[in-house]
Amino acid sequence: MKRNAILALLLFSAMASQAQVHVDFDKKVDFKNYKTFRFEPGKVIRKLGVHDTESTFLNQYIDEAVTKALVAKGLSPTTNHPDLVITYLAGAREKQQVQNYMTNPGFYPYSGFYGMGGWWGPGWNNFWVRNYEEGTVILDIYDAHKTELVWRAYAVSSINNFNEKKFVEKQIGKSLKHFPPTAK
Repeated sequence: MKRNAILALLLFSAMASQAQVHVDFDKKVDFKNYKTFRFEPGKVIRKLGVHDTESTFLNQYIDEAVTKALVAKGLSPTTNHPDLVITYLAGAREKQQVQNYMTNPGFYPYSGFYGMGGWWGPGWNNFWVRNYEEGTVILDIYDAHKTELVWRAYAVSSINNFNEKKFVEKQIGKSLKHFPPTAK
C-alpha cells in the first residue's frame, strides 16, 4: 500500500509539472517578409493584480531569450524601423491541486460468509493536496508597420523551485520553437 501511495504521488507531481505552450498566429501573414525586430519592455503582474514595470531582471531575461531565439532564426535586432515589435505580459499566481487516491477499493482475493470483500464494505479515500505557484508568460509579436498582432504565444508552468532566468529561457524557447511558421 505504501508503494502505491508513492507511485501515485510521483505520477501526480509529474503531471502537475508539465508546461503548456499555446501558439496562435495570423495565417494570412507571410512571415518571410520580416527581417528585423525590436523588443519593448512588457508588464509583470504581481500578487493582487499590481502591475510592475520596474522588473528589470525579468525584462532583461525575456529580452535575452527572445533575441537569442530570433537571431538563431535569421532575424536581426534593430532600434530603427523594425519589421516586428515584441512585448510580453508575465505573472504568477498561487494554485492548489487536489487528487483523490482510493487506498482500498473494497475487493479482497477471498470470499467469506458475507460475500466478496467480506464484511469490510467499501473502501476509503486519501486526498493529496499540493500548493504551488503557476507562472505565465504571454509573448506578443506585432507587425510594426501595420501595428497588428501577428503572433501570440503563451506558456503556463508550475514554478516551484523557481529560477526566473531558467524558467524564462525554457518557456520563450518553447514559445518560439516554430516561429516563423512555414507555409503549407
